[in-house]
Amino acid sequence: MVPPKWPGEPTSTCPRCGSIIGPMNLRAEHLRMVGWEAYRVQSYVNWCGHGQEVIPFHRPDGSVQLVPVLGAAR
Repeated sequence: MVPPKWPGEPTSTCPRCGSIIGPMNLRAEHLRMVGWEAYRVQSYVNWCGHGQEVIPFHRPDGSVQLVPVLGAAR
Protein backbone atom coordinates (compact mmCIF):
# COMPACT_ATOMS: atom_id res chain seq x y z
CA MET A 1 0.00 0.00 0.00
CA VAL A 2 1.29 3.47 -0.87
CA PRO A 3 1.43 5.76 2.16
CA PRO A 4 -0.77 8.87 2.02
CA LYS A 5 0.87 12.27 1.53
CA TRP A 6 0.36 15.38 3.64
CA PRO A 7 1.86 18.30 1.69
CA GLY A 8 3.23 21.01 3.91
CA GLU A 9 2.44 19.09 7.12
CA PRO A 10 5.07 17.58 9.44
CA THR A 11 5.13 13.78 9.46
CA SER A 12 6.82 11.12 11.56
CA THR A 13 7.44 7.41 11.19
CA CYS A 14 5.77 4.42 12.82
CA PRO A 15 8.11 3.04 15.51
CA ARG A 16 7.22 -0.55 14.53
CA CYS A 17 7.26 -0.61 10.72
CA GLY A 18 8.76 2.74 9.67
CA SER A 19 5.72 3.80 7.61
CA ILE A 20 5.03 7.52 7.30
CA ILE A 21 2.48 8.75 9.83
CA GLY A 22 0.60 11.92 9.02
CA PRO A 23 -0.24 14.67 11.45
CA MET A 24 -3.11 14.30 13.90
CA ASN A 25 -4.23 17.90 14.39
CA LEU A 26 -6.39 18.26 17.49
CA ARG A 27 -7.55 21.30 19.40
CA ALA A 28 -7.80 21.35 23.18
CA GLU A 29 -11.62 21.35 23.13
CA HIS A 30 -11.63 18.23 20.91
CA LEU A 31 -9.79 16.04 23.44
CA ARG A 32 -12.98 15.43 25.39
CA MET A 33 -14.81 14.44 22.19
CA VAL A 34 -12.36 11.61 21.54
CA GLY A 35 -12.33 10.60 25.22
CA TRP A 36 -8.79 11.79 25.93
CA GLU A 37 -7.37 13.84 28.79
CA ALA A 38 -4.41 16.18 28.50
CA TYR A 39 -1.12 15.12 30.13
CA ARG A 40 -2.13 11.43 30.32
CA VAL A 41 -0.90 8.58 28.15
CA GLN A 42 -3.39 7.91 25.35
CA SER A 43 -3.29 5.37 22.56
CA TYR A 44 -4.64 5.13 19.02
CA VAL A 45 -4.07 3.02 15.91
CA ASN A 46 -2.16 4.54 12.97
CA TRP A 47 -3.33 4.05 9.38
CA CYS A 48 -0.66 1.31 9.05
CA GLY A 49 -2.48 -0.70 11.75
CA HIS A 50 0.06 -0.31 14.56
CA GLY A 51 -0.78 1.18 17.93
CA GLN A 52 0.83 4.42 19.05
CA GLU A 53 1.00 5.87 22.56
CA VAL A 54 1.14 9.64 22.96
CA ILE A 55 0.79 12.27 25.66
CA PRO A 56 -1.29 15.31 24.60
CA PHE A 57 0.13 18.68 25.71
CA HIS A 58 -1.70 22.01 25.32
CA ARG A 59 -0.07 24.70 23.16
CA PRO A 60 -0.61 28.44 23.71
CA ASP A 61 -2.58 28.74 20.42
CA GLY A 62 -5.26 26.27 21.60
CA SER A 63 -3.96 23.28 19.64
CA VAL A 64 -2.60 20.07 21.12
CA GLN A 65 0.87 18.63 20.57
CA LEU A 66 1.00 14.83 20.68
CA VAL A 67 4.31 13.72 22.18
CA PRO A 68 5.11 10.06 21.42
CA VAL A 69 5.83 7.75 24.34
CA LEU A 70 9.10 5.92 23.80
CA GLY A 71 9.57 2.88 26.02
CA ALA A 72 7.41 2.04 29.02
CA ALA A 73 5.16 4.72 30.52
CA ARG A 74 4.52 4.67 34.24
